Amino acid sequence: MIKILFILTSMLAIGSADDINIDTTFGEAKKSHKYVLIFLHKPDCNYCETMIEFTLTDEKIEQKIKKNFVFVDINTGDSGEVTFDNFKGTRKEFAEDLGYNFYPSSVFMDENKEEVYAVAGYKDEKDFLSILRFVESDSYEGMSIEDFK
Repeated sequence: MIKILFILTSMLAIGSADDINIDTTFGEAKKSHKYVLIFLHKPDCNYCETMIEFTLTDEKIEQKIKKNFVFVDINTGDSGEVTFDNFKGTRKEFAEDLGYNFYPSSVFMDENKEEVYAVAGYKDEKDFLSILRFVESDSYEGMSIEDFK
């Protein structure tokens, strides 16, 4: 359990009980030519906890995220405000403003703050790795995830 907590905290670009300014994250994404991955989850969600414990701590997934994404962890149950473009509010309000109130959800945005792909619900290691590859290869521009697999 300690390893899981260490890995998650070292993986997160931002994401504590403090305020989150996602606009700053896009500066980092633009500079490094990476996508932003916003992982939305809530407390007492078994699917969220399983995805955090197994999917996001998978070595291949960790490496892929570190190389090609800026990871933003948003626990909608935590306190603190989120700032993004013209939005400022709670973490839960942010998820709702994005249009996601089903957890866990993974929202992918390009360096210009445009949502390029999103997926709601638990994804195991194999499926999530496919999603990461789908986004990083820009395949979302011309094909569906089903065609990609």
